[in-house]
Amino acid sequence: MTRPRRRFLKLTIGAELRRQLVTSVRVRRGPYGDIVDFGPVVRKAHSVRPIGVGIGDKGYDSEESHELLRDEFHAMSMIPPRTEGVPLWRTEGLYRKEMKRRFSERVYHQRSKDETIFSVVKRTMGDEMRSVRAKGVNNEIRVRMIAYNAMRVASSLVRGFLQSLSTRVV
Repeated sequence: MTRPRRRFLKLTIGAELRRQLVTSVRVRRGPYGDIVDFGPVVRKAHSVRPIGVGIGDKGYDSEESHELLRDEFHAMSMIPPRTEGVPLWRTEGLYRKEMKRRFSERVYHQRSKDETIFSVVKRTMGDEMRSVRAKGVNNEIRVRMIAYNAMRVASSLVRGFLQSLSTRVV
């Protein structure tokens, strides 16, 4: 007897990393590959704010991902290769080879801000879903992302207001 496969939620977000705001969300029942959600999330994020650098983890490494970022949006792609041990001459794809040559750990490290967003959402709003059905869960996650963005914007406004009061010149 085979055991039923446990399905979990897979959340893919597009984020503006300077202010750490969520620009696009895609929720899916897992297990599933990351690459399927890359295009829709990037397109939605680009419609909200133009992309300068597209940063993703190894799950998004494909020639199509690099082509989308570079050709369609004229952005730099910073996605580490899935196959680090494979020599450059055996790597498939023009953009994937270029990525291997010019990969910058300093730029890629900005991806940790995505993990910070997930951490803040889980710490402030919990990691359990109250909804049972897929539609309710999707709506709940979207509302959490909206609440997170509102919290970030409000805190930056208050911080800016308090800083402007403290730097008054008499």
